[in-house]
Amino acid sequence: MARGYDWNAPAKLFFWPAPEGAEEDDLYPTLHDALAAAADGEVDAAWIVTEAGDILSPRLIASLREEARSRRAPAPRSFFGWARAA
Repeated sequence: MARGYDWNAPAKLFFWPAPEGAEEDDLYPTLHDALAAAADGEVDAAWIVTEAGDILSPRLIASLREEARSRRAPAPRSFFGWARAA
């Protein structure tokens, strides 16, 4: 990702268009939390505004979540990998 974000700064999550009677937005303590919460609602309508004023679209949110997921996933290891060293 070309742009860096402050992952530990507060971020606002909102859904647009919002369902009837829904809150306008929710403030989360970190961008990580806002990204996780975005998956709980209508993913294609989730938007995040960072503390720095960046507006993250639904497509960018999906990309950032996938990127974060791939960074956390351990690399697959072969059960018999040790045999090649012999």
